[in-house]
Amino acid sequence: MNIPLNPDSKDPIWTLFGKVIKLIDSRSFQQELARNKLQSIERYQTMLKIVLLASYFNLEVSHVYSEVKNREKLRKFLNINNPLTLKQIREVYSRKNEQKYLELALKTLNKLEFKKIRGLKTILLDSTAIIIDLKFNGKYISKQTCLDKDYKRGFSTSKGHYAGFQMTIAVEHETLRPLAILIYPGSPNDAKIFDKMMYELKRRRLLRKGQLVIADKGFYSACNYLTGINKYKIVPLVFPRKKPTLEVLKDKIINPLDYFNYKNKSGTIYQELRNRLFELLPKWENLRRTRWKIEKVFEFLKENLGLGHIHAYTKRSVYKKAYLNVLLLTGCLI
Repeated sequence: MNIPLNPDSKDPIWTLFGKVIKLIDSRSFQQELARNKLQSIERYQTMLKIVLLASYFNLEVSHVYSEVKNREKLRKFLNINNPLTLKQIREVYSRKNEQKYLELALKTLNKLEFKKIRGLKTILLDSTAIIIDLKFNGKYISKQTCLDKDYKRGFSTSKGHYAGFQMTIAVEHETLRPLAILIYPGSPNDAKIFDKMMYELKRRRLLRKGQLVIADKGFYSACNYLTGINKYKIVPLVFPRKKPTLEVLKDKIINPLDYFNYKNKSGTIYQELRNRLFELLPKWENLRRTRWKIEKVFEFLKENLGLGHIHAYTKRSVYKKAYLNVLLLTGCLI
């Protein structure tokens, strides 16, 4: 249902979106647009305001454009002086690849919240399904059916079998600000994504020695404990399963060769991280409430921004929508 868009400064919903507009109009954001080679900055700002407003209220872009064109009050709220045509908005939106929008979202946050992000101590990690709104008329979706498609057949414990993608996101514990995002077709095993996510966080210079990374049982693997400690020098608190027991797990997490070199400090760091890990693992149930905070991020993305079921069917369009929703989330949290 298309609703009229009448901004009200006293309405908390519009006040929240006003923060997104301030972010897009900020000098830092304009610099990120230029740095990512998104030319015609004013056009990109106008396009983002309209597309993000459509996502925010879960409306069609064409309806939002019509409202912006016909309502002077809405144009003033969005700070749009020269509205583009609908064709121009779609052309600007499709001009760049999806990775540009991801870099735009995360680098803007990184720049605006530099001191807070550099001082973060705990990172939360989790995955969720992105389901494509397809109607198969009750027919079974086989893996062979999806071989020539961008999306794949996946399985979620809460949604069952579905066709779509899986998004893995890392957020800062206290503010729930997104730090890194990975999207894959289908539903790959979370345990295999752990190393890739840690590499992405390290590439973005967000990992620090001794940081605590909390993840649920889906990421469980003895190799991930070793990878976290030896390769990234973090405390990988992946919630354990019943088997193997903690005693067996201790035997699997062995010392690196550097541990025996008295001139190298890696052995000391390894021992400190290992001790910290096995100090926390027996108490992992006490940290469930801490990890549960990331569910609020997924709840906002799915229920408020419509990322649960999306009308996008190609890899590029799905990734763009997901990344822009993260940009919208970033603007609301700043």
